[in-house]
Amino acid sequence: MSLASRMYHGETSFDFVGRRRLWFTISGLLVLISLVSLVVPGLNFGIDFKGGAVFRVQPTTTVTEAQVRHAVGPAAEVVQVSENNPVQVIVQTEELPPAEVTRIRTGLAKLAGVELNDVSTETIGSKWGSTVSRKAFIALLVFLVVIVIYVSLRMEFKMAVAALVALLHDLIITAGIFALSRFEVTPATVIALLTILGYSLYDTVVVFDKVRENTGSLSAMSRTTYSQATNLAVNQTMMRSLNTSLASLLPILGLLVVGSYLLGAETLKDLALALFVGVAAGAYSSIFIAPPLVAMWKEKEPRYAQLRARVERLAAQGQGAERPERPERPERAERPVRGRRPAAQRPAAPRAEPELAPDPELAPDEELEDEVAEAEPAAVAQAPARRQPPKPRPTQQRRKPSGRQQSRPAKRRRR
Repeated sequence: MSLASRMYHGETSFDFVGRRRLWFTISGLLVLISLVSLVVPGLNFGIDFKGGAVFRVQPTTTVTEAQVRHAVGPAAEVVQVSENNPVQVIVQTEELPPAEVTRIRTGLAKLAGVELNDVSTETIGSKWGSTVSRKAFIALLVFLVVIVIYVSLRMEFKMAVAALVALLHDLIITAGIFALSRFEVTPATVIALLTILGYSLYDTVVVFDKVRENTGSLSAMSRTTYSQATNLAVNQTMMRSLNTSLASLLPILGLLVVGSYLLGAETLKDLALALFVGVAAGAYSSIFIAPPLVAMWKEKEPRYAQLRARVERLAAQGQGAERPERPERPERAERPVRGRRPAAQRPAAPRAEPELAPDPELAPDEELEDEVAEAEPAAVAQAPARRQPPKPRPTQQRRKPSGRQQSRPAKRRRR
């Protein structure tokens, strides 16, 4: 039998809910580090959000990053010289007036050995970035409200709140990793963050549906607490969640490694990193965060608190009470057969005395003979007669009821 089958049937169980303090501590540290990283280094917003200008050119001669910075001047914020074939130089600056844009284009064309028209320029205002950010924030709020309403109606409100906590957990950790890695936050990153919500919510709802199924039959006389039933549900769905998450992570990992680093597709890098971190965090939160949070919250209700106290009391009684040893039963004496005494209690049979030969010299005494003759009938009368076993009576046949009622005796008339 496989591990997944043993976990589903409860033969092998991992205590996920019982160790919730450990999981909450790990998640708390990750969230704290992420929040600090969002403040101290901060997110590296791309040009789409903060506005600016991007210059691209393909040089005909060898160009270094230092030469590009010297030609552009202090306005250059980001300089990239790709090693692909053909080589491409990318310079990103803040918002510049038209005269400054013309000066930078001229310097890059002279350095790269190309014409002025071969230097492409892309200018983005900061208003576009703020509009995208506002719309993304509104979409996120609407999504969270709809999720809370749906899970509350489908399951219950406490599960909806736990799912919402797991979603925020995944978003904060993903944003913190972006801040620490100094990746740019682009519109592709926003799309990836909204996609993460779907992955995380899917795993959480699958686990909660099994929790609702296992805890629906709990009563006051059950021998399983809410936490134990929730832990069984997590074990039953863990392999499914892991298989789904791995099936999603492998293509994303290929997109991140092959697409961005090997093929040089820089636009895929931000999208792939956000998806990879978000899916991994969603798989973690659906097992280690959301179910233990629901179990801890539900067991504060009086019904499940009393059930937990009863189960713990029964467990303590079963472990602490020692069973007394059974006393040895005395050997039973042999019961005599009914109507028959045991051999030890039977009276000994009288010994027959040998008959003496009559003495011819002694004459019989007639008077003595008369006395013996008179005493014999009296002795016979005094001796109890043996009871003869009763003769078996023929079984009386029961009369079949005729169906007629017995006639009542007629009442006497008073004269």
